[in-house]
Amino acid sequence: MEANGRNQETTGGQGMRAGRLRHRITIQKNEQSRSPMGSVINKWQDVAEVWAEVQPISGRELVASGAVLSEATVRIWLRYRDDITTTNRIVYQGASTHGKTFAIVAVIPDPKHTRLELLCKGGVKYV
Repeated sequence: MEANGRNQETTGGQGMRAGRLRHRITIQKNEQSRSPMGSVINKWQDVAEVWAEVQPISGRELVASGAVLSEATVRIWLRYRDDITTTNRIVYQGASTHGKTFAIVAVIPDPKHTRLELLCKGGVKYV
């Protein structure tokens, strides 16, 4: 306990403070179906909308074929789920993102399975 009577931030898999989970994200999975002509159609379907903590890690701009492209790496913390893999993707409706889509590069559960850390990339060729 802190001097003001509130619990300190827990770490090492002991849980998450709800106040840190202030960003709304949508977890999506890729569903394949067939068109009437028989071709494969890939479509992203919403799996869940959850509260998370989204932390920017790095960003950069690239110039390719005369166009400026951007790439961002973020860390996303959320309560533990066993249905998230690197085949899923994240859509983040942040204040400045307007539906930014991120590919999940790594899914890292804490030892007690109370939270997940997702390392994600968005922008150039990731989604």
